[in-house]
Amino acid sequence: MDEEVLPKPLLFRLSQAAEELSKHSEVRVLTHYDADGLSAAGILANVLVRANKRFHLTMVKSLEDKTIADVAEGAKCLILADMGSSNLPALEATGASVIVLDHHAPIGDSDKVVHVNPHLFGIDGMTSGCAGAVAMMFAVSVSERNWDLLPIAFGGIVGDRQHIRGLSGINLHLLNEGLKRKLVVVRPGSLLPEGALLDSLVGTTDPYMLGVTGDPEGAKSLLQEAGVPIDAKLESLDENQRRKLSSLVALHLLKQGCTTSAMEEAITDRYFFPSWRYYGEDMAQLLNACGRTDQESVGVALALGDKAALQKAEGLRGEYRHQIIEGMAHVVKDGVSKMTSLQYFYSSNPSLSGVLGGLTMQFVGDCDKPTIVLSRHPDKTRVSSRASFRILEKGVDMAVAMRQASAAVGGIGGGHAVAAGATVPKGKEDEFLAALDKIVSEQKAKKAGAD
Repeated sequence: MDEEVLPKPLLFRLSQAAEELSKHSEVRVLTHYDADGLSAAGILANVLVRANKRFHLTMVKSLEDKTIADVAEGAKCLILADMGSSNLPALEATGASVIVLDHHAPIGDSDKVVHVNPHLFGIDGMTSGCAGAVAMMFAVSVSERNWDLLPIAFGGIVGDRQHIRGLSGINLHLLNEGLKRKLVVVRPGSLLPEGALLDSLVGTTDPYMLGVTGDPEGAKSLLQEAGVPIDAKLESLDENQRRKLSSLVALHLLKQGCTTSAMEEAITDRYFFPSWRYYGEDMAQLLNACGRTDQESVGVALALGDKAALQKAEGLRGEYRHQIIEGMAHVVKDGVSKMTSLQYFYSSNPSLSGVLGGLTMQFVGDCDKPTIVLSRHPDKTRVSSRASFRILEKGVDMAVAMRQASAAVGGIGGGHAVAAGATVPKGKEDEFLAALDKIVSEQKAKKAGAD
């Protein structure tokens, strides 16, 4: 393993986790339900099957101490992925052998839990090591034969958008090892979607193009303006056609208010896996679609190589993409409310909140303001926030801001600086937004003063 990238204490902690697993024949597993959580779940399922371990796997939307107590009852070994670092006392209290494979900012460490988290070893878990990547490192610590699971890990890396400014830390180590083993091919990014261009442009959400995404006539017009046949595939274009179409897409995005930095994020390197004949973003989209449509088991099954599950996941990906396009159409139609330092809107579908917030911020809203998406429930309101690295450079930390603003109204919140969530009491939304706007404004002012 590359010790120049990965610190020795991290490698030692991984070996401890592998050794702990070897002591047990039955394992209880808990993971998050999004693309990264399902990436970790798929990797762990493969590891446990190959190691002849019996296991019970559950994917959850959030983790509370009561959930831990319920799940741990009768269990001798627990593995948690993409969660657990904020619940160490409750995990210690179970009396079970516990392995945590997380990447969220931890509350501390533990001498009773085998706690594997990049933050503990000087690696930023927000940018340089997602749960899928940590689970992948655990997998190869158990057995080197598990390197073939690398495509699943990249579903988490891309799903958590840890690739958009280049890979680093654990993610870079995995790429380098994959290149050495000829498991992955790096290809340059593009604003142009793969495959049949008409269908791909109509279905594209990254980038999201007003009057093209979800609009067959608008996509046809764009192709005709570029001199490209409407039945053409991307790979069939000559260099002049490709250049002209790329320029027109870029111009289209600039006209709708998209910044060059947002476009640059859409054309980062792409990671192709010959064994699956998929890119990393394909894996991320498949897993995310399964999780966001409450079909988490399909995501795990496809990671285990079930062809029927893969086919079903493809259908779910199409349905989920359609939901996103419809959701964005509502955002465009209804507009976004703007405050001093943030923008917000309400969504009727909480499973879409994060992705709609990100797309709004990048492609149709104010790229300089974090985007807040609220979703009302009978007794509470769930909130998702999205920022960009450009916004973070101005001093904004959404994890801190969401935690403080939600606490001010009797709620809870946290997450990553670039993407965080919260739950606030029903009826406290305006008060929460006012507190959040003030906190973000103060963060920016503090950074400006320091500069």
